[in-house]
Amino acid sequence: MLFEVPTQSVLFAAIFSGVVLIIFWIEYRRVRKRLFNREKQIKRRMYELSILRELGERIGYSLNVQKIVDIISGSLGKLLPYSIVAYMIPQEEGRLVFHVYLAEPISKKFISDVKSRMLKAISTLFGKEYLEEDVDESISGTVTDPTSKEEIRSFFNIPIEINQKPAGILTVAATKPNLYKTSEEVEILYTIMNQASEAVSKLETVLEIEKGKLNSMVSSMADGGLMGDQHNRVLVINPKTVEMLGVKSKDPTIFDVLDAVADRFDLRTKMEESLKKEQIIVEDNIQLNNRFLQILISPVKDRKGEPLGTVVLFHDVTHEKEVEKMRDDFTSMMVHELRSPLTGIRSIATLLKNEQIKNEKQKYEEFIRLISTNSNSMLDLVNDLLDVAKLESGKFEVFKKPTDLRQLIKLRVESLASLAAEGNLVLEQKVLPEIPAVMNLDENKIGQVLNNLLSNSIKFTPAGGRIMVSAMICGKYQDMVQTAQTKEITWQGLRHGVICPVDAVVVTVSDTGYGMSQADMTKLFNKFQQLAASAKSEKKGTGLGLVIVKGIVEAHGGQVGVFSEEGKGTTFYFSLPLGETPKPAAKS
Repeated sequence: MLFEVPTQSVLFAAIFSGVVLIIFWIEYRRVRKRLFNREKQIKRRMYELSILRELGERIGYSLNVQKIVDIISGSLGKLLPYSIVAYMIPQEEGRLVFHVYLAEPISKKFISDVKSRMLKAISTLFGKEYLEEDVDESISGTVTDPTSKEEIRSFFNIPIEINQKPAGILTVAATKPNLYKTSEEVEILYTIMNQASEAVSKLETVLEIEKGKLNSMVSSMADGGLMGDQHNRVLVINPKTVEMLGVKSKDPTIFDVLDAVADRFDLRTKMEESLKKEQIIVEDNIQLNNRFLQILISPVKDRKGEPLGTVVLFHDVTHEKEVEKMRDDFTSMMVHELRSPLTGIRSIATLLKNEQIKNEKQKYEEFIRLISTNSNSMLDLVNDLLDVAKLESGKFEVFKKPTDLRQLIKLRVESLASLAAEGNLVLEQKVLPEIPAVMNLDENKIGQVLNNLLSNSIKFTPAGGRIMVSAMICGKYQDMVQTAQTKEITWQGLRHGVICPVDAVVVTVSDTGYGMSQADMTKLFNKFQQLAASAKSEKKGTGLGLVIVKGIVEAHGGQVGVFSEEGKGTTFYFSLPLGETPKPAAKS
């Protein structure tokens, strides 16, 4: 007897199996879709990472936006379908770089339509109207198809921003419709572009900080300096360069620099030569705007040895040239000053060999006197040179002892009275009673100071003039000229504002001579200088006297200076601080 399955049970089993199969199928579809989406996301993420890694490897520390966009646009085929990808980037000179990559053959009209749309977009983005004639166009990829009638059916722009400033536009276009309306690939492209822009922005910020440090360092340089890139654009220029070259522009370009030196030096050619030959070029004694410049041009490379540009240094050698000329003049003058008495001594010595001269007592004695005078002149010059050498080496010494300054001034004035009379000059003195009877000083050295100042006044004062030697006390923080006027002492070339730092005796030698300009006064007390007054009077000198005067006075703790006015006269002054009054030496 066969076992019979109830019909109702079979039906329930079939229904149950069907439900299970449906649930399984739905779950299978759901899991499959989830796995597919996950795989898709992983692929997109891998693509995104690969692009960013490629950007990092190929760009490095470059701020070249065009290179970044080239890498991104060249990899779009792995991400989304397109017919062309293009970018448009403004350049410094006002031009637009427009590059198109063709993924399939299309007509030039298609490219022209893309360009027109991008021109409108970039004009809006930058707030500046760009025209087709501003565009430098280039095309890569497949060839164009003149027969193609395809039009733009899918299109989108991505603005390129660096440091929240527009840098250009990336455009994707296709002949198929509705490709980019809700595309996740487009979002990924936006993400990649934003991440690349953010990385460049951070790098640019870091470089700006470093550039600021470099500019601060370069700005503080005493020499002029600039750096130009391979395209002769100025990357760094310091204020000293602008000053040296007389550049007027607030934001100098390489053309401003080249124009400033064009008459004297072909800087551009030298920069290119230095970069090409990879060697330092030095140009000496380039005269520019009353300056003498030494120009050094050096190539600059990165760590890999790739050329970055050139550095140009401008070293002002005007002062060195002036000092060199002064030294030559000084040496020539010293030779002349020594040769004249030596020639005289030699000539007289030759004459003294003559027996007839020996028998004429008067002539013989006169020649002997001339030999003595010339010898003393040479000895004085040698002593002056030795004193200056001691001053410069710090070995100059003064030997102070109780001295009657009033008597010292009187004796020096009397000793030069006859020389002043020969020049028809009036030589006077006014030493106030307030001057201490005894002061601690080096009598010989201060006597030398008085001799030098009086000799100069006699030499540079024309006939009929007056010379006044005076001495007074100037209190601490008092105006020297005002004090002199109060005490009825007359000086030539008065100028207020010289304050006595301590209580001091002030000695002056004032004359009604030629006087000096302000420029001449700044050159005093320099062993390499002779003033224009020397040329006017036709009376030459070594110029060492005032150097020695300054050294002697400063060795006593005092100061030396001058008041003068052209055509009216000159007043030299020196101060001797009033310390503890020494007791006079006991008489033996």
